[in-house]
Amino acid sequence: MRPRIDLTSCDTEPIHFIGSIQPNGALVAADAASLRIDYVSANTEAYLGRSPETLLGRPMGELLGPVLAGELQARAMEPRRPDLIKPWFVDVVRPDGTVRLECFPHRYGGSIILEFVLPEHGPDRVWEEDELRQRVITELIRPDTLTELARASAQIVREVTGFDRVMIYRFAEDLHGEVIAESTVREDSFLGLHYPASDIPEPARRHFALNVIRSIPDIMAEPVPILTHRGAIADASHPAALDLTHSKLRGVAPVHVEYLGNMGVGASMSISLISNDDLWGLVACHHYGPLHLPWSRFRFCELLGGTISALLQSLENAAQLRQSIRAERTASDIERTAREGHPLASIIAEKSAELMQHADAQGMVLALGGVVTRFGRTPHPLPPLDRLRSDLVEGLATREAVPAELDLDPSQWSMASGAAYLELSKDGEDFLVFLREEFEHTIAWAGKPDKVERTGADGTTRLSPRGSFALWSEERRGRSKPFSDSDREALRILRRALFALNSLDRERAAVAAQKLAEAEEARLRLMVMDAARRSSMGELASALAHELNQPLAAVTNYVNACRQELRNHGLAIPDNINGLIDRAVVESRRAAELVRRLRNFIGQGELVAEPVDLRQVVRQGVELALAASDDPEPTVRFAFEGALPTVVADPIQLGQLVLNLVRNSLAAMRGSDERLLEVAVRQVGAEAEICVRDTGHGIPPEIADRLFEPFHASTSSGMGFGLSLCRSIVEAHGGRIGSRPVPHGALIVFSLPIGGGARAVES
Repeated sequence: MRPRIDLTSCDTEPIHFIGSIQPNGALVAADAASLRIDYVSANTEAYLGRSPETLLGRPMGELLGPVLAGELQARAMEPRRPDLIKPWFVDVVRPDGTVRLECFPHRYGGSIILEFVLPEHGPDRVWEEDELRQRVITELIRPDTLTELARASAQIVREVTGFDRVMIYRFAEDLHGEVIAESTVREDSFLGLHYPASDIPEPARRHFALNVIRSIPDIMAEPVPILTHRGAIADASHPAALDLTHSKLRGVAPVHVEYLGNMGVGASMSISLISNDDLWGLVACHHYGPLHLPWSRFRFCELLGGTISALLQSLENAAQLRQSIRAERTASDIERTAREGHPLASIIAEKSAELMQHADAQGMVLALGGVVTRFGRTPHPLPPLDRLRSDLVEGLATREAVPAELDLDPSQWSMASGAAYLELSKDGEDFLVFLREEFEHTIAWAGKPDKVERTGADGTTRLSPRGSFALWSEERRGRSKPFSDSDREALRILRRALFALNSLDRERAAVAAQKLAEAEEARLRLMVMDAARRSSMGELASALAHELNQPLAAVTNYVNACRQELRNHGLAIPDNINGLIDRAVVESRRAAELVRRLRNFIGQGELVAEPVDLRQVVRQGVELALAASDDPEPTVRFAFEGALPTVVADPIQLGQLVLNLVRNSLAAMRGSDERLLEVAVRQVGAEAEICVRDTGHGIPPEIADRLFEPFHASTSSGMGFGLSLCRSIVEAHGGRIGSRPVPHGALIVFSLPIGGGARAVES
């Protein structure tokens, strides 16, 4: 049968309810409200001259006397974080006389706990040595790196305390520790060795965070039990166990005694190093035999520990501030460049080397707007980077071992063993990932980092500390250098700027897309309306052509009949009158042909292309517009190049085109003081260009882009179909039409391909 595991192991051991103290002092604890003594250590007679039985249940005043009892209640006894040694020197009356003791009182868990130790005789020399104080000031404040500060700290603490070995022990993010500095009188060195997190279990770590000093003068000393009423030991098994969280004399857990014994250590002291309210590390002191120090020395070590912690925090905060300032500067540069109108993707590409430097990365992958861009060294093919989105904190997630998470082949570890994921959009579509290369290294462990299972007489298997501290090496693969708090803060600064800019770009793109969609919807709506209008106009043109052809034919017949009747009556018709009659017949037939072609163009898109003389067509269009206008005739200027090539086009439609443009110009000049119409025809490359310019009110800027669209009238009257028809005629001939800015009035220009480009257009 497999033995059962006792989960009350060194990882969960309730060391604050250990129920004993070390024998270099005595303990008395009273109820905080009644001051009745409820707990005493078994050795009170040696220190206080009174046995436990004579103290338990009695008022604290009987032990201290009324004066000291009053002073006790007036003292500030609430523990601080971390708590310091606050000595209170008291004269206790014993049966054999009065004895001066050093007392450490504190209030915790509903009890007032007093710990008594024998004071040293006279002041400790450490407080009187000017040279030592000067060294503390100069040698600790001078270093500007953590390594130098740690080395100086270890040396001073060893000289002050006399321990055989003093180490500065720093915790990593995974809570394992590394010796980063050492001062020792021994030949062997622990410098650079790593210790697993399990060597300092959570209960011990909690106590280090709450108390600056932990001293064990002799690990083999017999612990002194704490007794309560009826002689019971107030340990974890007792329903009223005494909480020794802030006790300076708290007993040593058996598992820790075993651990130190396995290392050959006889005495130890730990000074907690606190940075930014977190346990940064320890000053770990080892002596290879018992070592009893006066408590004034411990208080001096507390001062050293506080100084070292403050300097550590200052150095770390300064380094983080410098890194954050560099990141803020880069973020500011990116924001300034974005305000100048540069796309975010191009800015990130331009700043890629600088961004990777902030992340200490060798590769970078940007996913923005559905486009994935690589920079630096990245694996091929890319792994599914969206897996890194889990555990985001303020839009950032960092990993130091991603090969297993991303299913990377060992050949890709050199490019992507660590990663930082920056979320650039809430939907996860946009992101920036920094990739760190593999940091292949060997960790020197002080013994294999495994606990040992030991089975007790009752069949319980208990996890015990490591039994061997022989050097053991571990080769680490598939991991990058860890991301520090400074790295993460710098990346958060960059991410906030990039996220904000990307959100702004997305919002702008959404607005632009909405406007584009609305414009397209309007265009399609106008196309439908235009098609309906064309259909209606086609039907109207057919009806008008049918109705007009008969009167026009009648006009021709009547004019010819008048001439014949004059001849029948023997009247001689003068040549000028005969010419007018001929001209009336020609114009009547021309009008009928114009109506027919307009009907065919509007209804069916039909053009009758033939070689035309642009001079003649343009002149006829201008003259017809002038003849049909009721406005005063303007000054007209024609500018025709001497040699114009022939253009293949529909002369009737071109005439209608010129007629419409001139009519618009005449309407625009209505009420103008200067009435000038300029019409020019010239060759520009392979095109013939026709320009119509007037001195009217010009084209309002708000309609310039929509001038040739249907239902956008260029004059104050009409339905806005004339210029749309002009565009249709020009485009049917393979040409282009548009307006050009001029200082005064308006200029419309259309061009036709030389040699012909006419085509039938769909209605």
